[in-house]
Amino acid sequence: MSGSGGGYEPPQRTKFDCETSIIITNVSSVDMLVLEKHKKGNTLEVILGSKESLLLEDGDGEILGAVLHINTSDIIDCIKNGASYEAEILDINSPACRVRIKRPEI
Repeated sequence: MSGSGGGYEPPQRTKFDCETSIIITNVSSVDMLVLEKHKKGNTLEVILGSKESLLLEDGDGEILGAVLHINTSDIIDCIKNGASYEAEILDINSPACRVRIKRPEI
């Protein structure tokens, strides 16, 4: 017997909400010289880079790295529609850096 029929259906991806969704991810393409200037708890701005990349910029205008996540395109769409996001550094285990991305608290 071949089972219950029907093929495998992967779980549905949770819908990203521009206002309330939070993602936790590792930073990609980390600039080690910029990372050395930061510590756990620091906040970075999430900005759009060239070619629709999502970048993390510090207060000095330096880029820490990029965000590659299943919801990257959702965040890019939200930013294009006027939303802003910040990334808080959760952990630094050089060369890795983990951040929490969310809307800034007002």
